[in-house]
Amino acid sequence: MEEAGSGRLIRELKLKRLQFNSISEFSATLYSSFDIDHVIRVFFSTIMGQLGISRILLYDQENGIFRKRGFSSGGEKENPISKCLDTLILNSAVCRVEELPREQEIRKQLLKHRIHYLIPVESSGRPVLVGLGLKFNSRELSEEDLELAGFIARFAMIAVNNTIMVNRLIESQRIEHEISIARDIQQSLLPQAIPSLDHFDLCVEYRPIHEVGGDYYDILGPRRDGHAILIADVEGKGLPAALLAASSQAVFHVVNDLFVSSSSRFMAKANSLICDFTHCNRFITVFWMLLDGRARRVTCVNAGHEPPFHVDTQGRVRRLERGGFLAGFVPDAEYEQEEFVMQPGEIIVAFTDGVIEAENEAGQEFGRERLEEITLAHRELGARALTDRIIAAIDGFTAGRISRDDFTLLVLKSR
Repeated sequence: MEEAGSGRLIRELKLKRLQFNSISEFSATLYSSFDIDHVIRVFFSTIMGQLGISRILLYDQENGIFRKRGFSSGGEKENPISKCLDTLILNSAVCRVEELPREQEIRKQLLKHRIHYLIPVESSGRPVLVGLGLKFNSRELSEEDLELAGFIARFAMIAVNNTIMVNRLIESQRIEHEISIARDIQQSLLPQAIPSLDHFDLCVEYRPIHEVGGDYYDILGPRRDGHAILIADVEGKGLPAALLAASSQAVFHVVNDLFVSSSSRFMAKANSLICDFTHCNRFITVFWMLLDGRARRVTCVNAGHEPPFHVDTQGRVRRLERGGFLAGFVPDAEYEQEEFVMQPGEIIVAFTDGVIEAENEAGQEFGRERLEEITLAHRELGARALTDRIIAAIDGFTAGRISRDDFTLLVLKSR
């Protein structure tokens, strides 16, 4: 009798040692990769090997995780089991599926796939469910088996939560790296200095937002017929917007170097080339000016950009809207140009959406009307002083609120 009891004790000790070694290997393997599928595969293999079962499932509603092994129940999102588990409330440490009310759909679904036990596992303050089948020999799981499964499940969910946090951190760092690259690209697009222009005074104020948007301006190399200046707003934010801006800038420089005589033809050619790499599903708004300083002549084209305005010597305000469709959508788009001579003291104010959409605490926008009124009230100032007065008015209006969009303001004054 004593020998039989001693033999049983030895067998139990061996089993415990095997379980301990298995759990030790499980914990070591668990963190060999920060991949949720890897963690769950290791968890499933450990449970199934230790308990001798062929069916298992894991459901974590908050993290959108539904994994199973040993049976098929359709796709993860549309399968009926996960839908039923959403509303299931368990009040015990272990639930035998057969003991659920017969009218509950989850009972029918689980038994259909031969899942006989549900174990609720507390994970970061939320319930996670583990479903288990019977043993390979169709025997019931013992209380000890279920306790072991619950212990391993809690261990696995710690690993799952850590993996999710690590992946979020990695993604956050990746995004921050992309933002840093986008900022560098965006800064590299901007002119290093404002050139001296015959009979024109030019000032540009540029304020990027943290996320990096698509605003940029450029002053292209001098041509026989004057200096080319543009202000643009690229669709989107971050690295994609910065790359589109860089590619568009290259196009404008190439076309400018060709000395295309007509500004309307210039924009049509630039738009066609931009469409080649946007595949007509990205866009950029552009306001283009060609300044002939000797004659004080301005030739401009508006490609879908927020219309700049021209203030003449009588204080009349006129919007510069003539042009055509925004660039990047229609390869064969045609554009109209507008040409006029600026008398000394006349002003052009060009800007991106971020200027007029700057908001105060009440959610009101600064608006085009305020911008025009301030320009008219201080039109005797030079380009730099007028720009500073407009910026001060915007800062006062917003009371230091962070802008939702890039902010580019260009002031050109004839002298």
